[in-house]
Amino acid sequence: MRIFMKSFHLLLFHGSFIFPEFILIFGLTLLLMIDLTSDKKDRPWFYFVSSTSLVISITTLLF
Repeated sequence: MRIFMKSFHLLLFHGSFIFPEFILIFGLTLLLMIDLTSDKKDRPWFYFVSSTSLVISITTLLF
């Protein structure tokens, strides 16, 4: 656990540009899981998850 936290700290705070990519990949994985487990009436979740992950990724990239 300590090694994971150290690597997370390095990704987030030492100017690495790969952390926004991880956020987008997580959002994509979440979208796939929602699509596989839901009915067709849960479409608003797609827009919410995709836009939220994109905004968080851009914010992380800028800071």
